[in-house]
Amino acid sequence: MNISAMKHLRGRPARGQGGFTMVELAIVLVIAGIILVGALKGTDMINKAKIERTVSDIRGIQSMIFEHEKRTGRLAGDCNSDGIIGVTPATLQVTRLAGAVWDDNIDPTAGTGPACLTTTSIETDPNVVWKDLRKANIVDPSRLNRLITKNQTNNYYAVGNWPIGTNSVPANVIVIYDVPLWMAKGIDVAIDGASPGANGGAVGRVRLLHDGATATPNGAVWPTGTTDANDDRVVAIYFQFDRLAP
Repeated sequence: MNISAMKHLRGRPARGQGGFTMVELAIVLVIAGIILVGALKGTDMINKAKIERTVSDIRGIQSMIFEHEKRTGRLAGDCNSDGIIGVTPATLQVTRLAGAVWDDNIDPTAGTGPACLTTTSIETDPNVVWKDLRKANIVDPSRLNRLITKNQTNNYYAVGNWPIGTNSVPANVIVIYDVPLWMAKGIDVAIDGASPGANGGAVGRVRLLHDGATATPNGAVWPTGTTDANDDRVVAIYFQFDRLAP
């Protein structure tokens, strides 16, 4: 090889050592953007599905309780037929703070677990509603209460009453424990059709029950302090399923 040819080769970049061109970088960024958008949309779809499933669950619980009333003349869990399910606010609050301990007894008419066997049966245990539904074959009698009551965040649903409004009118409620705030707002919008803005959580059928360890009997505006729209703080909410208190 002559000297002129060697000088020519030394002036060329070595194969495999060249950087990305602007076109190649643009293609990589576009692909990364598509992947990111897809991941975000996937997360949005999952979150939307959780909200829709929770709304479906509480509507289903409402329907089952009313079906029990149609068959027996009283709401499930309302042993004395006064129109109020006797699980008290104090019990609902303890359930939220201490965790739910659900009855394991497969037979809803046997054992020491509660059920409305008579008009004087104790109504205050959170198991009584579910055992009534099982006893009436509205749900599978062989399923344990802890399985029937499991919600989308791996905590529980409970049914009882809560005094709402200036006159503390007891309203029958379905409580959804330990849901992230973004999910609570989504449930509120899905059921009440209202913006989760200034009065969200304090009006309508869906209201804030607990923000951490703080109970809010009449509901309260959604907690603030985080600008992130996808607020993951855990709250508990309730749904007034047979009357709307002021």
